[in-house]
Amino acid sequence: MCVVNLMSVGDQQGMFKNLNASVLGVSGRQSELIELAMTYGFKGLDIDLGDLVKRTQRASFERAAKYLESAKMQIGSFEITVDLDADDAAFAKALASFVVAAEIAGKAGATIGNLRVPAATDRLPYHEYFEVVRKRIGQIAEVAGQHNIRVGLYFSAAIENREGKQFPFVKDAEGYLALFKACSASNVGLTIDTWNWTVGGGTIAQLASVPVNRILGLRLADASEGIDFATASITQRIMPAAQGVVDNVGIVTQLSKMGYEGPMAAYGHMSVVAGMTRDAIVSLAQDSIDAVLSTAGLPTYTRKPELIGESTAPVFAEIEA
Repeated sequence: MCVVNLMSVGDQQGMFKNLNASVLGVSGRQSELIELAMTYGFKGLDIDLGDLVKRTQRASFERAAKYLESAKMQIGSFEITVDLDADDAAFAKALASFVVAAEIAGKAGATIGNLRVPAATDRLPYHEYFEVVRKRIGQIAEVAGQHNIRVGLYFSAAIENREGKQFPFVKDAEGYLALFKACSASNVGLTIDTWNWTVGGGTIAQLASVPVNRILGLRLADASEGIDFATASITQRIMPAAQGVVDNVGIVTQLSKMGYEGPMAAYGHMSVVAGMTRDAIVSLAQDSIDAVLSTAGLPTYTRKPELIGESTAPVFAEIEA
């Protein structure tokens, strides 16, 4: 295998490998996570916006974001932690906090915030609740848009997210697309999670009907053989390309044909990598994305410590030299 340097990885166009460390159970300081991402060939990194906000408030934005600036690492996305199912007072408070957070995210160069759509609720029946959620998404999108941030909606098809709730809401691809189409803000799009899409009955034809400029993110995960989609648990998410139950190859191929350019992350549940070292987990994340891309006939780049060769310096030393 050929050695790929930092610049060749960073110069990739189109879909790019993006690391979400937290979903895989990988924790660490910002500098450590950036170094892990770069060591294993990721062009992008999802950030913990809450942490960035806290550190900015404790010191300064420049100090809080210095490693992101130094590494020139692309921010894949961040989580918008506003609960769409909260009561009115709690939602208003969370939205006010997001006003501050969105400004910091925009200053850091983040352009995509991911927002979870409720799978069920105790608040209102479907049609009334639909309008409440639609309006709230519009309010969040308005704040985000002031800082050139787009909002990527995602849903959950896992049974845990609707158990014990009185009224079902968005738990499948059909409902997900219906809500998206009802949102009038031009900076609202979809963050496609292939596990939820598949478990929720989504098809490649439905995916092809979405304008490519409204597809903001891609999360790849597979499922175990014999999974019952009706009672699927979030713990049954495994790393992409592990079994082939989820047609990640077909989805990636379709998005490539459409001209999708954006982050692509491995989104297996952290329980499937329990007990592994941080390096082993991030290496596996890279390998699983590479396997999908290679099977789809799409170019990919592999970067691992054993392929770097001549330099034994830390990644940040290479960057700052």
